[in-house]
Amino acid sequence: MDKTRFVYILIGGFFGSALRESLLLSLPGAFSTLLVNITGSFVLGYLMYATELGFFSERERYVVGFGFCGGLTTFSTFIVQTMQLPGSIALLNIMVSIGFCLVSVFLGRVFAKKGLGA
Repeated sequence: MDKTRFVYILIGGFFGSALRESLLLSLPGAFSTLLVNITGSFVLGYLMYATELGFFSERERYVVGFGFCGGLTTFSTFIVQTMQLPGSIALLNIMVSIGFCLVSVFLGRVFAKKGLGA
């Protein structure tokens, strides 16, 4: 299972990373990083809760959750961009990014709960 899990994460990560890079190239800057992190957080919140309810398999969780969402979101780019911003803007970027990502995970969970009738 470990080798299979590795392949699932690799495949999902490839597509998530490709999507992130295409978005970052078309909309450079901290806003695009915020957008991919919020989107990935929402999908991950939805997927984790739906998997708990049995709507997705462990394989799908590895491909989409750990692979795709892991490749789509980027903490390292967020940190580098934040360090390049002026002090007060950097602090605002940190608070907005973390706050919106946490809210997105919660909203993903709420959407899964309502959408799946749980």
